[in-house]
Amino acid sequence: MTDTLAYLRGHRLWLIRDFVVWGSMSAQEFTFLITTPDQATRRIMFLSAPLGGDLQKVDFADLTDFRGNNLPESLSNPKVIPLSKGSVGAVVVGREDAGSFSIAKASQSDANVICDLLIMEVG
Repeated sequence: MTDTLAYLRGHRLWLIRDFVVWGSMSAQEFTFLITTPDQATRRIMFLSAPLGGDLQKVDFADLTDFRGNNLPESLSNPKVIPLSKGSVGAVVVGREDAGSFSIAKASQSDANVICDLLIMEVG
């Protein structure tokens, strides 16, 4: 077997069809600049706080691919790619961890978003 074929066959890949995304990004993100005057030290802190929105957390163990196979509970260095089927897209929020990921609609919309999920182990 060639090195390229061995590399491609060594990584697991799943396709989840017609996944419903109901989570939404934060409605507003506020930024703060805080100063703390103290006699010994002075600090300036920049903070950002998202308000509103409701992220959708998804566990890999709860998903079933298009062939009917359940995904494992834990994946090694997973990557999730949402493939939108309509005008409103979906985005993965933050980093995926070994057991789950967070997803939300890319823009504010009252309707749920239907998308396919391509999930792969990349390492």
